[in-house]
Amino acid sequence: MMRYVGSAVRTISHRSAISDGLHSGPCIACSQMRNKGSSAPPCLKTWATHPVLISLLLTICLATGCERAVSPEHGVLKVFGEPGMGPGAFSYPRAAGMSRDGKFYIVDKSARVQRFDIDGNFEHQWRMPEWEAGKPVGLSVSDDGRVFVADTHYSRVMVFDAEGVELARFGETGNGDGQFQLPTDVAIDARGYIYVGEYNGNDRITKWRPDYSFDRVLISGEVDGHPLRRPAGLMVDDDQTLWVADAVNHRVLGFDLDGQLKESFGELGRHAGQLRYPYDIDMDNEGRLIVCEYGNCRIQRFDTSGKSLGTWGKPGREIGMLSSPWAVVCGGDGRMFVVDSLNGRVQVVRWP
Repeated sequence: MMRYVGSAVRTISHRSAISDGLHSGPCIACSQMRNKGSSAPPCLKTWATHPVLISLLLTICLATGCERAVSPEHGVLKVFGEPGMGPGAFSYPRAAGMSRDGKFYIVDKSARVQRFDIDGNFEHQWRMPEWEAGKPVGLSVSDDGRVFVADTHYSRVMVFDAEGVELARFGETGNGDGQFQLPTDVAIDARGYIYVGEYNGNDRITKWRPDYSFDRVLISGEVDGHPLRRPAGLMVDDDQTLWVADAVNHRVLGFDLDGQLKESFGELGRHAGQLRYPYDIDMDNEGRLIVCEYGNCRIQRFDTSGKSLGTWGKPGREIGMLSSPWAVVCGGDGRMFVVDSLNGRVQVVRWP
């Protein structure tokens, strides 16, 4: 369980240190021993032979909720999740979304969808109906609370209620109308129309009616001088602009809901205004675009004309650093939830 940790308090979660031997929390002793080639965390070796220490640790965890250290200097309010397969843990999380009532949903590479409250406390989980062929890479939540999962390797979109009960599924394998290759993400507009991105030689965005029937191919082929190449993240803002993270072209595109291009910006690079494999996009409560850069291990903020307004994060394992992030979700209260994929966690950030 996560609780808020103030700026004067720093705590260590040894629960994350001993889970799978893959901790992402700041357990200094474990890090030092790993650098010396130890096969197991020293905290685990020591505690295994000292029952009194184990009892003390459990008492501390129950009292504090096994909190992770936060990093106020980087705007990190809290961190939840850790590598693992248990409730509240993640096996390479890759997509996330939030409902209007503050429920945070996240899907990982074990094909589990987990639900957390706004403070990062685990509530519920379910598993996709099939997963042997591959796992989902996209998730969105509609205004009425339906959870849309781009079930990538099964060429379909699955729709669930908040408890994981299947409400609908649509799409099938193929390149034609009503078909998908590898669907990447889903967005829903104010009228309930659904937009789905896909790739694998079928790089395009299709539009579906509120009853899940196919409407049309909205965007395909060349856009602003380049064909779409893995439109990885989709989002419809309050002005009903469809924003697309065109990942392999290292750019962001904005369209009206008829598929007409309104904005295009970004190029490959590491400087401000440049992008490297943008995998997700959202908008904060001040109308600024928030782009998750998988390749640059950072989050970049833009205005809607494409002007860079700064970056957050850098490659690494410490709090405030990222390792191949796949997704970002902006809460209505100004907080930003960053899916720090290879670190197996979510960092909750307040970015001024």
